[in-house]
This record gives sequence, C-alpha cells and structure tokens, in this order.
Amino acid sequence: MEQKMRRKDREVTDFEEQISIVSRCKQVHIGMVEAGKAYIVPLDFGYRVKEGQLSFYCHSALEGRKINILKENPYVTFVLDHSFRIGLGNIPLMWTNAFESVMGEAKVVFLESQEDKLEATQLLMDRYDMGKIPESVYRTLNHMSCYRIDVISMTGKSNLTQVQRDTWGMIEDLQRKINDPTVLLSTIRKDLEALGGNN
Repeated sequence: MEQKMRRKDREVTDFEEQISIVSRCKQVHIGMVEAGKAYIVPLDFGYRVKEGQLSFYCHSALEGRKINILKENPYVTFVLDHSFRIGLGNIPLMWTNAFESVMGEAKVVFLESQEDKLEATQLLMDRYDMGKIPESVYRTLNHMSCYRIDVISMTGKSNLTQVQRDTWGMIEDLQRKINDPTVLLSTIRKDLEALGGNN
C-alpha cells in the first residue's frame, strides 16, 4: 500500500517545481538491492525532460559492484536533496534545516551505441558547465558504461517559502560562479556570445 506524505504542507506536487529542485541538486543517490540488502551510491548526473519523462544520465566503469547489481535488477530508488542552512530558534529542539528534496522509483537502461553514450556525456558536461566533449573522450567511450535512469514515480518535499527559494538559489548560483573558475569563465563566455549575437 502506498504511504501518503504526512506533512502535506511541505509536499511539492507540481512537476515543474520538482524539476526545479532537481536542477539545484549536485548529486543523485541511487538505491539498489543486492541479495536482499540495500546498497546506495551517490552519482554525478545530467538530466533531461522529454514529453513529461524525467531521465537522469550517469556514467561509470564497465565493471564493478554497482554495474553488476543494476544488470541483475535495473529497478532502483533515488533521492536528490538540497540543504541551505540550519534555522536557529530559541528552543534547540525546534531548530530545523532549510531543505528541498525529491525522491522516487526508476528503471536503469544501459546505453550501448556511441551516439547514445555521447549524448549522455554531453548532458553531464552541460550539467556542470564544462562545455563540449573533449576529443580524448571519444577514444574512451568503449571503456566506460553509460546509462539512463528513467523515473517511474517521484515526490517532492520542501520547507522553503518561494521567496527563500528564489533568494537562496540566486546566492548559491553566484557563490558557485565565484568559487569555480571554470563555471565563471563559462558564464563570461556565454554572456560574450550573447552580446555578439545581438550586434
């Protein structure tokens, strides 16, 4: 029987809002089952929404415990969460973390063709503002595993107000650009290209 969310006031049901949360998360955690025991791994990811279907794209080595489990049972659970800060109060037990998260069930599909692997890799590059795929990657495609994680069901939860979400999102984006020279240079390049296109 499906368990309903207890805190309805924190439930995020709108699909676009759930995707917005995904866009602010840095990793996806994938839960698998091996011989009746849980096994969870954090993964960097790219993602795409096509005709209402959310899919994550990941890559790893061709072999390993994770790959063996997924080939045996491709059905997984997932969670992405994003924390901002601890909200302090006068009573310690009333302190709470400002957060937003999505979680759900999904199915893993391994990508075999070079075209599909390149597409997955580019989505990962785009996710972390890393530009185009380097030439060296083309020579390693046959030595890495790429897979798509198709979401079957998803729920969202947040205790942020819309103002908090917008404000902290802008602050975090600015901090990311300042702390990561690659992202900062990528942003400058995109701005210059946009200016050039307007001339």
